[in-house]
Parts: sequence; C-alpha cells; structure tokens
Amino acid sequence: MPESSTCRCAILVRFAEPWSMTDELQQIGISVEVAAGVLEALAGLAQRAQASDGRLYCWWAL
Repeated sequence: MPESSTCRCAILVRFAEPWSMTDELQQIGISVEVAAGVLEALAGLAQRAQASDGRLYCWWAL
C-alpha cells in the first residue's frame, strides 16, 4: 500500500528535525521545514531515478 502524503511528510520531519539541529545547519539558519523540504525533493528525485532504473547521488557540502 502506498504511503499517504501526510505519513510521508511526518517521516521526513522525523529525520529532518535532528539533521536541522546539527551545528553546521544551525550556523546557516536551516529550519526543520527547510531540511524536510530538501529531504522531500531528494526523495522525489530518488523515486524518479528508481522508476527509470537509474541512480541518485547527492553530495552536500557546506
């Protein structure tokens, strides 16, 4: 059964919260909402890559 949008959002926020609290992201003012948005965008790209038998590589440098 596919996840609902609300469920998926809750999962992203669950992981975005501790990530946004890291020193690096706190120093540049990244909020939980912004971190969740980044994770949502990456999840969408990963789904598209998987659907086309591709792969996704992400390098985040601050």
